[in-house]
Amino acid sequence: MIKSCLIAALWLLFIPCAAQAHLLPKQNATMNVVDKSAFFVVSVPVSALTGVDNDQDGALSMAEIQQNNRVIQRQFEARFHVRSNGKTGDSKLTWVLSPTQDGITAETDYIVVMHRVDFAEVPRNPVLETSLFGTLAGERQMTINATHGDLKEVAILEATTPSHKFFRGPLAAFLDFVRVGIEHIWLGTDHLLFMLTIIVAGAGWRHWVGVVTGFTVAHSITLVVSALGIFRIPASIIEPGIAASIVVMALGNLWLWKAGQIRLGWIQFAVVFGCGLLHGFGFASAIGAMAIDKAIRLATLAGFNVGIEIGQFLFLGTILAAGAVLAKTRLTQFQTQLPLIASIVAAVLGSLLFIQRVI
Repeated sequence: MIKSCLIAALWLLFIPCAAQAHLLPKQNATMNVVDKSAFFVVSVPVSALTGVDNDQDGALSMAEIQQNNRVIQRQFEARFHVRSNGKTGDSKLTWVLSPTQDGITAETDYIVVMHRVDFAEVPRNPVLETSLFGTLAGERQMTINATHGDLKEVAILEATTPSHKFFRGPLAAFLDFVRVGIEHIWLGTDHLLFMLTIIVAGAGWRHWVGVVTGFTVAHSITLVVSALGIFRIPASIIEPGIAASIVVMALGNLWLWKAGQIRLGWIQFAVVFGCGLLHGFGFASAIGAMAIDKAIRLATLAGFNVGIEIGQFLFLGTILAAGAVLAKTRLTQFQTQLPLIASIVAAVLGSLLFIQRVI
């Protein structure tokens, strides 16, 4: 017992957050490269592990963590790999802890694993690969803050992109987050529904470019503010708010349709801009913790914003292409009803999302 406590105490020297009650937030990890070793602190969701949740309640008690400690270690070492110069590092130590170290014995839906990997030479550009993603909502990605001397970098691993090469510079960070931004738009039902409501609210390339760009400017403001920690709003408020923004825009379209036209005026444009501010806080959650290095931080924000803009215009192009194909068919009457149908669908699905996120 004394030896275990000593090892844990020495390791805490490598994690700045150790002084807090929680060793590490959920879905986060840290990597600190020191000489020829890499030290990791990783939060692992319980749903990513097998055979350790004895009572099958989706959480682990302190007793379950202690009883299944070795099983968790083996699963972690089998699914968490670090390479440098094409060679996999040697796992020297894996230590499993509860995320709270303040005497609280409540069950937890994730655990913290401390891990050390040794290499034959200093790992300049270590490659991390893992499959330790959970099955529940919000557990399909991992934000990693990495440090190597003066170098700082943040990376997001996902089940679809489970590996990352660190310390390649700002350009690589920019390109990585361009991809993340595009994926965030195309994999986010709520953002696609909102885009649909503003696309069908008018016609003409000036309208579409204007509203999409205005939405981008708005969410960029709050994305930067939230990602840099200047001001944040809890997800419990943002997520229902985003769903509500879909309903508001859809109902606004239906009201204009009833009045005889669907056209985005200045009032509606102001609503789009306001909703964009709200969506920006939601986008910030996809970035996770920001790197300390200013160049990497700027590249991350710029890449993510560019990716979102590309994703939005790709979606716009897809909708317009579908409309062009439809125009060449005999379903002309259906085409004229398309804004009405799209707004009704968005209103219904947005309401369901709102109810789901409130409950």
